[in-house]
Amino acid sequence: MPAIRIATWYLVCFFISSLSLPIFAQTRTLRVVAYNIEADVNTYTGPLPGLIAPPNSTNNVQAGGVLEGIGEETAGPDPAQPIDVLALEETTSNLSTVAPIVNGLNAFYGVPGMYASSSYQAKTTGGTGGGPNAMVFNTLTVQLLASTPVDPAGGSSKLGSKSGELREVVRYEFAPAGVAPAPANEFYIYVSHYKASPGSANVAERLGEAQIIRTNEADDLPATARVLYVGDYNVDDSGEAGYQTILAATSPNGIAQGQGVDPLNVTNNTGIAWGSTTTDTNILVILTEHSYDLEYRDDLQVMTTNVYYGAPGGFKYVNGTYHAFGNNGTTAYYGTVNSGSNTALNNSQLVTNGPVFLSASQIYLDLTDASDHLPVVVDYTIPMPAPGISGFSLAGNNLTLSVTNGITNEVYALLMQTNMAAPLKSWTVLATNTASGGVFTFTATNVVDASALDRFYILKGK
Repeated sequence: MPAIRIATWYLVCFFISSLSLPIFAQTRTLRVVAYNIEADVNTYTGPLPGLIAPPNSTNNVQAGGVLEGIGEETAGPDPAQPIDVLALEETTSNLSTVAPIVNGLNAFYGVPGMYASSSYQAKTTGGTGGGPNAMVFNTLTVQLLASTPVDPAGGSSKLGSKSGELREVVRYEFAPAGVAPAPANEFYIYVSHYKASPGSANVAERLGEAQIIRTNEADDLPATARVLYVGDYNVDDSGEAGYQTILAATSPNGIAQGQGVDPLNVTNNTGIAWGSTTTDTNILVILTEHSYDLEYRDDLQVMTTNVYYGAPGGFKYVNGTYHAFGNNGTTAYYGTVNSGSNTALNNSQLVTNGPVFLSASQIYLDLTDASDHLPVVVDYTIPMPAPGISGFSLAGNNLTLSVTNGITNEVYALLMQTNMAAPLKSWTVLATNTASGGVFTFTATNVVDASALDRFYILKGK
């Protein structure tokens, strides 16, 4: 019998007859998008042309649009991947707007049920630009645990100018798909659409909504909760009271938890004017409205300090990935991202990630048709269990592993190398197997050469 050297992920151990390996942490990268899709204006109720299909072929969802283009982008240090969490503002309803988005994404990737949406229908005070917030998510990577309305004192009947919350805020609770939810792997997303326009009354309403959100977080969530505050803030400058409330060290009711960090204003400079004509690329690069006439920074993903600073053991920000999709500062103030001089999505930053490749020029066109806003895209990581091997057996050239701590529906691979120090990418994939649950059997047929010594094996999630 040859010496079997088997490992889970980066840990390599030597055993001959039996083994029991400790569990070492792995992570899953999640791509989170916040997007005001303007699907409740000018008689539109469904996704605008360019969002899930090209403007010149609006029924051809297999050709993709902005949402599929986001899945092609390499964001900062991260490779391309489809959207995992899509927070939406200005839908018309789940039925009219959100369901077609889900169906379009599933058709594009060719995986029925890959995407789903929250069944909760958020409320709104109505009017142009007053459509409800909503949530779409990738069922292969995350599970939605709860969709909780965050209303003013007195309930949804108090939505409106008096409370400051015109469009119902919803708090969504997530955990990774395939594993049991636990405090260490859960995270929360508040999706908001604050009152628009300058003026003291509108500023006061935005403050009211921010106070409701921070109070809810402090009252309802654990002190260690990992939280994102995303959406259309409609903020004019960094000193505005509502924005400062989200970034405050304590909630309005005096509880010291839930402080937000804006990755594009980490030091909390209160003197930044985001709505003034400028040639400063440090400002231009963070503007999100309008896609065809860039002038405001309205859309944000603010995160609690434990997410931003990467407190061990939970959901955390991937440094360098926060950006407005389609804007890298090369679009002039009052310019369009479809200008021809925009280099944010040059084709070297895009890779085929689906049935067709969407070029940069196509995505720029899609962006200016799909919405008056640009989506904000950020990558995060979340802990995932590493597989444990409780035993193995060898029958001829066939190797069978008893695996614990598996991730349901995760594809695991058995890798082999003769040089233990070789980089992981050079290891040979011998077999793959999909986990049926937390405990499963992995059988690799005809993979062991009984005459060969010093072969090393690794079992890892793909």
